[in-house]
Amino acid sequence: MAAKQSPRWTYDVALQESIPDVPELILFGFDEIKSALPLSYHQHDGYEFVLVERGKASWELDGQVYETKAGDVFHTCPGELHRGGFNVIEPSRFWWFIVTPPRTEEWLRLPLGESECIANALQMLPRVRHIGLQAIQGFRQLGDAINSYSPMRSTAVRQAVMGLLLAIVQPNERMFSLADDLTSQFDLLLRRIEDEPDWRPDVEELAGMVRVSPSHFFRTFQAYTGLPPMSYIERMRIKKACSLLSESTATITEIANKLGYASSQHFATVFKRIIGMTPVQWRMSR
Repeated sequence: MAAKQSPRWTYDVALQESIPDVPELILFGFDEIKSALPLSYHQHDGYEFVLVERGKASWELDGQVYETKAGDVFHTCPGELHRGGFNVIEPSRFWWFIVTPPRTEEWLRLPLGESECIANALQMLPRVRHIGLQAIQGFRQLGDAINSYSPMRSTAVRQAVMGLLLAIVQPNERMFSLADDLTSQFDLLLRRIEDEPDWRPDVEELAGMVRVSPSHFFRTFQAYTGLPPMSYIERMRIKKACSLLSESTATITEIANKLGYASSQHFATVFKRIIGMTPVQWRMSR
């Protein structure tokens, strides 16, 4: 079974035999979540890297929430406690892998000087980095190498891990498909969507704000965020609802009105479709 074809697939040294001559790889996986699932505090012995392929996911570490969209990588260092934002992982499609810290001379068969360079780069790595969706091919190659019966299996796994690490610590600028000025406009637009959850623009209005045609805007927005514009806006609205349900005593009707829904019933229907439970159930689970 190829990793890319399964709704969930993992390789875990705690449950399976380690890859011969590649003890550095602790865990690798792929998942596609259709509705929000609990993801409470946990930690790992190595460096964890999560690449979002589709949708959005938020992560909480040291009291700070980090947002990731399609093409973003979120990473944690060994021993760092982290969880999904609001204690859940949002509907999304993502890949991840965990490797041991590069502390030894034989780490991934690299000379000591090169493993030290990787260690220094990981120390300087921002918590979230956009590397683009081209890196997904590297994850697929790693999954295929793990599943391989080739006598060169260990070499292929080691090469795939090294390729992913290089893509993360020194991303190729050519991976970015948006011009700098358009990226800035998109970021401003995304910030407004998050800050004004009751705002209900159509695609034509959004396209006009970044001065591109509606068709080009739709394609570019989906490539940049992993979601169509209206789906993205709805999910951000529901994310704000989760915050209000968790952190305020406002009633369901008051929250629905604040977010611009015509009725609390409509709000509850949309909330359950995205989160997988009603607003009342969500509040009671906190």
